[in-house]
Amino acid sequence: MVSHPEPTLALLDAGRRDAPFDLDLPVPQGVRGEVTALNDQHAFLTLAPEQEVSIGQVVRLGLSHPCTAFDKWRVAVIIDDPDGADPRVIGAVATCF
Repeated sequence: MVSHPEPTLALLDAGRRDAPFDLDLPVPQGVRGEVTALNDQHAFLTLAPEQEVSIGQVVRLGLSHPCTAFDKWRVAVIIDDPDGADPRVIGAVATCF
């Protein structure tokens, strides 16, 4: 997270250039909230009122639909536990789209 300008708003360092958004917006993992908008380089994360976050905290984003990720990224990483607190990269897949 790069900014926390309001109690229920956080700005993430990922945007339209990074994440697919053709079907739905990315889904935050590990924090209670919802990505409500994307601009070129940032995601606007509306937080649940009781959710506390800090600048520099990593907020993982799950993809609602992976197809357009293939034309943005040449390699997709595979992690061992998407729900884990500290997942490890265990492989990679070339995305030939």
